Amino acid sequence: MQLTIQIDDEYARQLALIQKQTNQDPNKVIQQGISLYYQQLQPHYQVRVEIDRQYDLVCNVSANTN
Repeated sequence: MQLTIQIDDEYARQLALIQKQTNQDPNKVIQQGISLYYQQLQPHYQVRVEIDRQYDLVCNVSANTN
């Protein structure tokens, strides 16, 4: 996937500082940022899946008594 993004001056300054300190190109810096964000979301996603699974097991009961 190819994206074109615009960032404000503060993010541009931060990106330039990260590049200078790490000697990485902007793509690598952004990829690593996305990866870190993704890793942070995973535990929350797993908890949500477990809650949904438990809720489904408890509430997915047929009301038909025939």
